[in-house]
Amino acid sequence: MPIVDLTTQPPTPSAYGRWQALNAPLGLTGFGINAIVCDPGEEIDTEHDEADTGQHEAYIVVAGSAEFWIGTEMVQAHAGTVVSAPDPAVTRGFRPLEPGTRIVCVGAVPDAAPPAFGDWIGQASP
Repeated sequence: MPIVDLTTQPPTPSAYGRWQALNAPLGLTGFGINAIVCDPGEEIDTEHDEADTGQHEAYIVVAGSAEFWIGTEMVQAHAGTVVSAPDPAVTRGFRPLEPGTRIVCVGAVPDAAPPAFGDWIGQASP
């Protein structure tokens, strides 16, 4: 069972921030998953759209807090918050509000039908 401890996996610095690639260590290929660790004032470039790829994206704040913008909407999100960007053409991005903010980013091209996982939620127990 592949496990990644985000607190010990070293991030790779880039022009887009300090990223932790998660697909390979987790053995996943069905969607993209990475984490970023960032601090207020750090020079990171997260603003983008997915018009070329068609991806939907979700951002899970796992430590600290961040300000997200999806199109013209802005929200402050704290640890435990999930923010989504379902329209690939809409510009999105984020900036950290606390030192040590860590965000897990998940993206994939939508399937013709949503996956069945989660269909059981809300069903009565046998």
